[in-house]
Amino acid sequence: MKQSLTRLSRALAPSLLIGPALCLLVHGVQASCNDDLLNQVERNTPRSGVKGKAVKPAARVPADDPAFVPPPLMEPQLQLQTLAREAVRRSAQIGAVKLLAEAAEYDVDETRGAGLPQMTVGGTVGPGTSRYSNVDWNHGLYASASVNVSGLLYDGGRNRQLTEWRRALAGAAKFSLQTAREQVVLEAVSTAVERNRYKLQAQVYQQFVRKMGCLVDALQEIVSEDKGRASELVQARKTQAQAELQRDNALAVSRQIEIRLRKLIGDQVPPSEGIAGPLTLTQDVGEVLRLAEQNTELQQLRAQSAASQRYAEAIDAGQKPQVNWVVTSTGAKSGDTKSVTAQAGVSFSYSVLNGGSAAAAAAAAARRAESARQQYDEYLNTRVARVAEVHDSALSSFDRAKRYVEVLKDSDRVRSYTFQQWSQLGRRSLFDVMSAESDHFNLRIAYVNALHDGYQANAQLRSMGTGLTGWLAPDAQ
Repeated sequence: MKQSLTRLSRALAPSLLIGPALCLLVHGVQASCNDDLLNQVERNTPRSGVKGKAVKPAARVPADDPAFVPPPLMEPQLQLQTLAREAVRRSAQIGAVKLLAEAAEYDVDETRGAGLPQMTVGGTVGPGTSRYSNVDWNHGLYASASVNVSGLLYDGGRNRQLTEWRRALAGAAKFSLQTAREQVVLEAVSTAVERNRYKLQAQVYQQFVRKMGCLVDALQEIVSEDKGRASELVQARKTQAQAELQRDNALAVSRQIEIRLRKLIGDQVPPSEGIAGPLTLTQDVGEVLRLAEQNTELQQLRAQSAASQRYAEAIDAGQKPQVNWVVTSTGAKSGDTKSVTAQAGVSFSYSVLNGGSAAAAAAAAARRAESARQQYDEYLNTRVARVAEVHDSALSSFDRAKRYVEVLKDSDRVRSYTFQQWSQLGRRSLFDVMSAESDHFNLRIAYVNALHDGYQANAQLRSMGTGLTGWLAPDAQ
């Protein structure tokens, strides 16, 4: 290189030595430092924020090792489906909620069984004594056995309402199980998208590092001929070191997110390339609102509200008369004396005076039922507003991403012109070159963030509709 510069300096005026040297270097720098992320940006940007085909995955940035062969990529939809199924399969939270749902079903059977005929058998045995009028004392072994059969005739509908209360709670528990599945799937998908975000950021910063590295190499050649340019070399190295710090930070965050992802789905973590592609499509807000009525969280709240109403009716029915039929038979033996008694009839009970506790209990249950209804209405209104908010966030995020593409094209031209003016014409300072490069790569990071903000918003939007579970893992429901 020095020989080339020497030959070139003999042909040109000595005062122009540094300019031609940079002119020669710039071609090598541009050839070795050229990157294709802008093309990736255009491939990744959705054609429409509302409807359209899923984007293709970004091209993988080649590893520095030429022998590196990237693993084959799975289809993005298949990646998400695998991730969702594994998250559901491994979740202990889902297992705990499933057991609670099964327990609620047993509660229904218990309450319903209380209204069916009941039979109890009892007995005693042991030493005893007894005496009747004009009869001698009777000492010896005492034994007795009894059978009692009873059934409900009338309770004002209390048992029926209690059964319906338990049944409504069991239904709410089932929806709670589906909600738990949805939360786990949403967490897994969101975590995978965030991992992809920071891996792409690390790729962008790595390209910035490589760009600065090429410039540092060029400046080292220049400084070897002109020691007065050493400050520019120091500035370039500083910018390169800052880019390395940003890259390492993005990689660290990506590793931490991957640890959380492994906690959710185990060691079979799908590759990150293109995994968010299916989340490019933004559903229509009206369709989401229509589907939101079947959302498991809303159905769970409806079931809980219905359960509160049933319980209030059961408490009210408990203040009415209770009528049961009863058949009882008892046999006893004390020494040599035997006795057998049998009885059949109807038992009746009614609370005449209870200090107002029954009325207070009924009033409290009615207030809780009304509270549950109002909570459901408030949640529904909040959900409608949230759907509109997330929908707008998805559209605006993808719109920003598309607009960043156009800005990046201009930014790419600006940095190219700035570099040429500095290296060939001497009309710009190295500070201008650093500023143009930094601005360009910051725009790339902003593009990556806007795109992944849109992916996250679309994942939430699907979750608030029929749910990600039904879309990705219907067999897990």
